[in-house]
This record gives sequence, structure tokens and C-alpha cells, in this order.
Amino acid sequence: MKRVVIVASILLAFATPCTATQVREGFPYQLDLSLESGVTAGGLALFSGAVAVGRGQEPLTLDEIGQLGPEDVNGFDRFATGQWSTTAQDVSDALVLTLMAAPLGLAIATPGSRESWTIAAMYGEVLLVGNGLGELLKGVVNRTRPFAYNTDLDIPQQAKLGVGARRAFPSGHTMNAFAAAVFLSSVYAKLHPGSAARTWMWAGSLTLAATTGFMRYQGGKHFPTDVISGAIIGSVVGWGVPKLHEVDGVDLTINPSGGGVGIGLLLRR
Repeated sequence: MKRVVIVASILLAFATPCTATQVREGFPYQLDLSLESGVTAGGLALFSGAVAVGRGQEPLTLDEIGQLGPEDVNGFDRFATGQWSTTAQDVSDALVLTLMAAPLGLAIATPGSRESWTIAAMYGEVLLVGNGLGELLKGVVNRTRPFAYNTDLDIPQQAKLGVGARRAFPSGHTMNAFAAAVFLSSVYAKLHPGSAARTWMWAGSLTLAATTGFMRYQGGKHFPTDVISGAIIGSVVGWGVPKLHEVDGVDLTINPSGGGVGIGLLLRR
């Protein structure tokens, strides 16, 4: 989690000067100081909440582990309690790192320093908001990972006794994979509206993201509902952040009023 915050902070710090300058005509995205400040503050608030909640998490005891049984899990998720594969875990690590690096490659390959940093800043916000929300939910939900239910002797007891064994929901790997995939594909499609590669970009990146989620299930790290939730969160954040930055896009406004708070969407043209 700390590494994600550091990477996101570096991207946003270097991109800050771009909020005061105009990108080239025809570039579909634009940074705005008030928007970047709000999104960054929101992401940092989520991370702060996640840290505070995480400090109160307690690991499972040996007695609690001994009382766990597959029958305690809903039918849809139950089969995950019999899964365990360190190979699948390693594959998921490699896949998510590959996907998370891809948007940075797109930023570097985009002509123009302001334009490159605009993409990098948007991606930094995706990482910040997505992981902040994901980590907060992990601490609040406090869901036990499937491998803790598994009596396979190959599973290290120490893994079950760690605090991480109670941070199943949602799947962070899947969230990051889908956030990167959707961000990469949607931004690429906006930058290259006439390119035939757009379809392949969507298909390839989403296939890798889905494979990441399946590997987390097969590795015994997550239940199907953890994976599905991570995919939804990642997809929404990966699509929503660049959408807010589109030159012809959507403005999100939150206005206090006498009767409460009003939320408005404004289409920019």
C-alpha cells in the first residue's frame, strides 16, 4: 500500500505544473487544479481511513482457525475454501505488475511532455483512489481469506495467523488489474479514435485482468465475490477518472443548499 501511495504521489507531484498550462489543441484531456486537488485529497483521505482502521485489525487465533469450516461460507463462494496454489499466486503477481506498468508506457509514448504528464497524473489518481478505497474496505469488512478454511498441510500456519488473512474483501490485485486495463484501453481509444488496435487493446487487457482475478481465486487468496467486487471497483475508477478530465466530458459538482446537498453532472462541450 505504501508503495502505491509513493508512486501515485510522485506522478501527481511532477504533473502539478501542467495544471497551469494548456495541452496541445486536439488533445482530449486537460488537468484542472481544483479537480486534481479534490481527487487527490479524497484519495489521501481514503488511505488515512484505511490506515486508521487497519491498526485495529486483529489476526485470527489458533482456536478461531480450528473452528472455521466450508459450511460457514455461502454456496457461491464455498469452493474457494479448497483452493491453494503458490504458482497461481506468483502468476497473479506478475500479471498485475505488468498491467499496472502499461499505462505508464502509454504516457511515455504519448508525444508532448504536458500530454504525457497529464496521462500520468490521471493514472496516479486512479491508483490513489482505487487503492485507498480498496484498503479501507479490507479493514472495514475484515473478511477471512479462503485459505484459512483449508486444512491442506502445505499451507503455512503462519500465513493463517497473520493479519493479512483477514483482508480478503475486495481483491486488491483484481482491482488494480481492472483499473489499469480499463484506464489503458479507454485512454488509448480516446487518443486514437480511428485505430483498429482499440478492440485488441480492450480484449487483451481485460483478458489479462480477468486471468489475474482467476489466479487469485485459484491461489486461495480470494472468494469469487472478492474478485468480482475488485473488478467492479477497478473498472469504475479506471473509467471515471479519465472521464472527469475529458475536454468534452462530464463535470461533477457538489453544491450545498438549504434543503441539503445537491449533486450535479454538467456535460462539457
